[in-house]
Amino acid sequence: MVKPLLIIVNGLPGTGKTTLARRLAADVRFPLFSRDGIYETLYDALECQSNGCPPLIGSSTFTLLYSYASSLLTVGQSLVIEGFFGRPELRSAEFLQLKLACDFQPFQIVCKTDGEVLLERFLMRMNSVERHIGHQDLEWIEQEQNKERLLQGHLMPLALGGTVVEIDTTTPHSFDYAELLQQVRAVQINT
Repeated sequence: MVKPLLIIVNGLPGTGKTTLARRLAADVRFPLFSRDGIYETLYDALECQSNGCPPLIGSSTFTLLYSYASSLLTVGQSLVIEGFFGRPELRSAEFLQLKLACDFQPFQIVCKTDGEVLLERFLMRMNSVERHIGHQDLEWIEQEQNKERLLQGHLMPLALGGTVVEIDTTTPHSFDYAELLQQVRAVQINT
């Protein structure tokens, strides 16, 4: 049986992961699961704005993400996962456990952005009326190490093997989308 392809779009908050993942998933015709999308759905379903957030809602989103991925990968369906996998050792271990359960070919796309631009994007998004109310952006950015992480503009890839492509998302023209799509399709054909 041919291994399914798991495309992981990773990067710091505000690097354009969601926009890129949506476009890529549509072009390769793979299902897309977003860690933030799962979080927002749980937040709304549990009525967290009025009831408060359960303490494990954040970690539960990762559990659900891996569960959804497992269901598809087990039947040979390739897919795209998008999220901020900011604890590389932990997230690598979780993905490797998923890989043991349902073998897949990993293809990581790590989005990076100039740090000053990224911090500005984050602050603008934080104050946007379009940003889901469940995100604790202010609390997150007030932790000094998180501001420093944004200013670095880069997140380490997960240790999964497979293809790793780092792209610069500082501007819409900082990377060649057609080339990225071609790389994905080349791996897709060979798996």
